[in-house]
Amino acid sequence: MAELKTCPVSGVAEVDFNSEDFLLNYKETYRSIHQSGCPFAHSTDGDFYGLAAHKDIVEACLKPKQWSSKFGPGLQYQPPETPGVLVTVDPPEHTFEARLVGKAFSKAYFESFIPGIRAFLNERIDSFIASGRCDIHKEISEPLPLWVIFTMFGKHIDQEGIASFRAGFLAGIGQMLQRQAPAVRPNTATHFLADHLEDMKRKLKTGEAQPEDNLLTKFITAEIDGRRLTDEKILGFCSFLLTAGSGTTTIMLSNLLYRLLEDRSRFERVAANRELIPVAIEECLRLDAPVQGLFRTNNEATEVGPLQMEADTKVMMLWAAGNLDPTVFKDPHKYDLDRDMGELRKHLAFGFGIHICRGAPLSRIEGQLFLEAIFDRLPNIQLDGPPRPELRVPVLQGIRELPVTWNV
Repeated sequence: MAELKTCPVSGVAEVDFNSEDFLLNYKETYRSIHQSGCPFAHSTDGDFYGLAAHKDIVEACLKPKQWSSKFGPGLQYQPPETPGVLVTVDPPEHTFEARLVGKAFSKAYFESFIPGIRAFLNERIDSFIASGRCDIHKEISEPLPLWVIFTMFGKHIDQEGIASFRAGFLAGIGQMLQRQAPAVRPNTATHFLADHLEDMKRKLKTGEAQPEDNLLTKFITAEIDGRRLTDEKILGFCSFLLTAGSGTTTIMLSNLLYRLLEDRSRFERVAANRELIPVAIEECLRLDAPVQGLFRTNNEATEVGPLQMEADTKVMMLWAAGNLDPTVFKDPHKYDLDRDMGELRKHLAFGFGIHICRGAPLSRIEGQLFLEAIFDRLPNIQLDGPPRPELRVPVLQGIRELPVTWNV
């Protein structure tokens, strides 16, 4: 076993981020850490430190030369020569990729999906509305983000494909907080990407496809300073988008509806004043950040607070803890629809700095249209028992089942 890089530090909380107790009570853990005046964490089992203070996280994310992504966003050390995309690369490679992806991910491009998302939501609701009850997580939160991403790829996905992908997703992401990864079968639901890429390249050559047809054709033809993405990079980004983009949005959708239904007056207030939907979404992202955090490694020996770290130490940027920092957010454990949007925009649910989530605007659109569809089609919806928490993927936090009922 490799020599440990970290050790317990006096005054720093010891946290087992993989334990069920933490996953069920992580907000109380973060409350205690903030109240201690020493906003840091250490994991002996994981051999890493965690930054919990909003200011420390922001400062680290603004210094990519010091805090590198070259070893990957998970706990395991990804070999630096491993081809990566966006969240796993540093400038100048990251700068090129971000500029190119930015060309594809325009505001107009994201908004072009609105009619299709509305139609998908209505079709899903039509399929179960007569029953008077369902697990809304399974019926909408899981399939919607995947449908959107597959549509971006110009590829159809059915319910069987969604189930297959979700199984592979859970197995893969579930190991992000493991120092040594167990053997995990490849996610066969992503195998189509290589064939689909070759098909799109062929169709572009024959004129059957145009550069603006879908995300793959955009990536194939996009160019900056005479340079284009390699096939390896395109496949890597699409796989990353499928994994990160679908999983986090799925969590956000169910968390969002739960927050409005746990206090029915919230649901009724937002339904009556839909200008509050953006506030409802941002406040949910703040209070219930879908991702606990991602890792950076320091390129040189570094000291942060009481932590003295040798080079290449794994340090977790605890987005969820930063979002509960009482020095930034008043009464941080309260879901507050009256919270100022200027304050809310400081949340770290989508990361911070150059590695901020590029698909965040699309996730927000999905949240907006999801709530509008619920308000319009299921106005008397209510909880049908407590939600079942998601405990299979420690790096994420959210809901696994959200039973709801309504009058038919």
